Amino acid sequence: MDSCAPAPGDEVFLFAFRRLLLVLHGAGSIVLVGAATHHALSMRHYLRGRFARVQQEKTWARVVAVAYAATFAVGALLYPSYRVHVRGYYLDRYAPSYAALFDVKEVYASLALVVALGLGLLSFSFDPARDRALVRVYAAMSAIVCAVVWFDVVAGMLVLSVRGLG
Repeated sequence: MDSCAPAPGDEVFLFAFRRLLLVLHGAGSIVLVGAATHHALSMRHYLRGRFARVQQEKTWARVVAVAYAATFAVGALLYPSYRVHVRGYYLDRYAPSYAALFDVKEVYASLALVVALGLGLLSFSFDPARDRALVRVYAAMSAIVCAVVWFDVVAGMLVLSVRGLG
């Protein structure tokens, strides 16, 4: 018997769709890590005072914001299944350090969501050539989002490698 399978009458919200949601969450993570990395790398030009690829950077910022929000939302839909069938039945008992790692990952993801959305919103009005005083702040926001996304992807894969959603 699968230890992650719900007992009759003990269904968890969207448990039947957990695999589809996990694939969508993974696909969103791939888009997000690529966009966040591209955006963070484009900040090196801004910090050197070169603004030749502003439109491309703005596109990456918007992709980061949308992909972050979508990936976060799908992860939130997955959370009840994770909480009961992965953490509750397995991680808390056999791998508590991985349960704690997941909690840290979620805290960072929640905090960086605000920064990612801010990055996307700023991309509509921010002009690096005109707003030079904000270039370092904008670049720092990009670096924070990129670092958190990479941490979250690695931490999520580590937790998934210990016990998946079955």
